[in-house]
Amino acid sequence: MPPRLLRQRRSAILSEPNLVAYPVLTLPPEITAEIFKWCIDTGMRLLPSVAPLLLTRICRDWRALAFSTPALWDTISEIEFGVHPRAEAVVETWFSRAGTRPLSLGIICPKSLDSTCLESVILQHASQLQSLDVMTNSEVLCDFTAVQSFPILSNLMLSCLDDYDNDEDHIQLFGIHGAPLLRHLSLDGVLPSMVIMPWAQLTKMTLSLLPLWECLNALRWATSLHEFHRQGPPEEGQQSTSEESSVHHSSLISLAISTSDWDQDILPLLTLPRLQRLELGGRFRVHQTYMDIDIVPFLSRVSGTLRTFSVGMSPTVPVQWFHPLTQLTTLELVRSMGLPFQTDLIRALDRRTFPDFLPKLQSFVFSDCGSDQVDDELLDALGSRCDATDAAHARLESFSLIWPTFDYKPEAPAARLPLVNVLPLRALAGRGMRIHIGTRDQNSFY
Repeated sequence: MPPRLLRQRRSAILSEPNLVAYPVLTLPPEITAEIFKWCIDTGMRLLPSVAPLLLTRICRDWRALAFSTPALWDTISEIEFGVHPRAEAVVETWFSRAGTRPLSLGIICPKSLDSTCLESVILQHASQLQSLDVMTNSEVLCDFTAVQSFPILSNLMLSCLDDYDNDEDHIQLFGIHGAPLLRHLSLDGVLPSMVIMPWAQLTKMTLSLLPLWECLNALRWATSLHEFHRQGPPEEGQQSTSEESSVHHSSLISLAISTSDWDQDILPLLTLPRLQRLELGGRFRVHQTYMDIDIVPFLSRVSGTLRTFSVGMSPTVPVQWFHPLTQLTTLELVRSMGLPFQTDLIRALDRRTFPDFLPKLQSFVFSDCGSDQVDDELLDALGSRCDATDAAHARLESFSLIWPTFDYKPEAPAARLPLVNVLPLRALAGRGMRIHIGTRDQNSFY
């Protein structure tokens, strides 16, 4: 027998024990590659202890298969230049395995690094970048002046680690026509007035740690915006003044405000005739009077269109907030201090006592609640909404208790959800209501 055939037969014989010990090796390569994709986390991927690099350390076949699967190498969620060794070479090598796939790149750039390095990496992959996240200081951003073309970029996040020293500087990452597909923009500490951006084509925008007038200007420029999220003003809270003119935005349908310190000062200045979803998160100001001055009139203005209201509990919100919301279909109470039972809001949900309170409500959610008790008052309120009495009063179709994660204790590492007295809830399920107890990612209902 020729030596070549002998070597092939020897190799086949040696591989047979592995197939018995590791049946996964018998899977077709395309099936294994698909499983590899499900191993990828959305977080840090450059560590050798997590996929995809971990997959290259198992065996020779898996290493070859992982390196030849482009979907494993199209994202670098975070790489710190100046700290990660040979960061530029790492990005080049990593993305070279992604082939022609759209790329996502997250970069942290220290103050000591010259902007030329940042420009080099971004421009090298500009034609394939679909998502770009740059966190650096104002000096590097202001030096990054090359106006370039990003033909498929749809998501951009710029984060500045300090304040601008010179208001005349401009960040010119994009020309007006430099990113024709850009739709999602996030600015963290970067002033919109100092960014050249195709504002009119944006549909989603997040602004963090920015003064009120900068947020209002960005809303005026982004005329096609559908979603807007404001996360916290600067450390020196800026109150609204009579000099600030209001904004009428006819396309915005989703608004999220982190109600911390003076964050809700933007609400009195907004007219949103199409708003359907409102999220008020964070912690509310201590003084209830000021809070009502900002929030209650706004809720009255959007009551005709608002369908979904997600609100943080601190520890509870006033029931007066909800009286105008006659068209609301989904109510979510977030980060409550335990489930807020025996409150005015729960009592008002009882249709037998308050038949016209939230008449169109169909879905009721407690999120990140951390309590395992469901008392009789809540059950009575839910039960009173199981049946629709007439066309003006909707039937409550679902109730959810959502935990952010599974409980985990080092001494008892078995993941489990808190025990909930589900028997009364099952009685509601028997009457046709969907009951969900678990994490948000779980789609199952009782």
